[in-house]
Parts: sequence; structure tokens; C-alpha cells
Amino acid sequence: MGVLFTKHCVLCGEMLPAAGTGKAMLCPPCAAEVRQRYRCTEAIHITGATDTVAALYYTGKVKQAMQRFKFQHKQHYADWFAAQMLPLLTERLDTWKPDLVTFMPIGWLRRRERGYNQAELLAKAVAEPLGLPCRATLRKRAFTPKQSAQKDAAARQQNAERALLPRESAETRGKSVVLIDDIVTTGATAAAAVKLLREMGAAKIFVLAAAYTPGK
Repeated sequence: MGVLFTKHCVLCGEMLPAAGTGKAMLCPPCAAEVRQRYRCTEAIHITGATDTVAALYYTGKVKQAMQRFKFQHKQHYADWFAAQMLPLLTERLDTWKPDLVTFMPIGWLRRRERGYNQAELLAKAVAEPLGLPCRATLRKRAFTPKQSAQKDAAARQQNAERALLPRESAETRGKSVVLIDDIVTTGATAAAAVKLLREMGAAKIFVLAAAYTPGK
């Protein structure tokens, strides 16, 4: 994808050698730490999804990097996060047999303030190397309350379901769809998206996330 050139480690910010740093990369200590600490090995259940996997645990340096990606205009971090996700999809191509890659939407106001949808950047970076189409299928309802403001799991689920609407031009009927999300925490938002994609006629929905909050 190569949105921006960087010479700094995505996780710790240390300067990297100039050679071979055309995309977001890690310094050797952080690369070792990812292998030892941050690879997600848990089984994840999203209601209605055929299967769900995440590349990393949303904690420590990965959590900090994700927050910079989302809130500090580090669009080029999509290269590194997508590189962690891509092997998970590649090794499941024969079982998932995806027809389409899509992504969680964000609200128009947040999109205007941020300038991009981080899930969309991830989806494009994952889909392109595999020659898969990447399209928006869902949209966010305006003025939806924040998930973090909901008092319990039931309220979060109801709020998430109200927050999403189908795009009129979306073609999902009968398709095997991979839904890209940046972070799965309680799974309420992803479950709402899966439910809506089912109602839109998708035959199978697989959730692929960059990160998963452990212990949820």
C-alpha cells in the first residue's frame, strides 16, 4: 500500500536504518516482542459469523500503535497491521473461499475529522495482494451514541444494531464475505454487522480483525 514513507518502528517509534524501510516496519526488539507476546492465539466467537480470527492482542505497544493509527493520522500504519492480517486470510482461502472483502463503516463526521476510515485502509491492503474485490457494503447511521457510553452488553448490542444500515448499491447476496474490523472487544459491533450482512443475503461472513482485546 505504501501510503507514506517512514523510518520509524511502528511500535516503539525508534529510528530504523534507511535501507529497506519503504513501508511501516519494526525494529528487531519489537519484532521479537510481537512473536512472543502479541500474536493472538485465542478462539474468538462473533454471533452469526462463520469464523472469526484476529492477528494481534490489543494491549501494550500494539494498543498504543493502533491508537496512533486511528487518532494521530498515522495512515501508513495500515501497511504493518495489514501485513499481520494477510497471512491469516491467505491460509484460509481454501476454506473461506471469499468473494468479497468489506469493512466496518465509521460515521461521516468522524470520517471528515480523521480523513480516513482505518478499517477501509486495512481492507484494501488485505484484499489487493489476493486479487479480491474490496467494497463498502454498510454505512453508519448519523448521530449514533458511542458504544463506550452504553451501560451493559445488551445496551451495546442494541446500540450497535441501530447504528448500521446497508448501502443500497451493495451486492452481497449469495456471497462469501470477509468483514474487516480494526479491533474486536465485546464483539457487539461486529455481530451487528454480521447480522445485517446476513439480512442482505450474504451466504457466509468471516470476521478478520487486526486486534482483539484479551479477556473479553
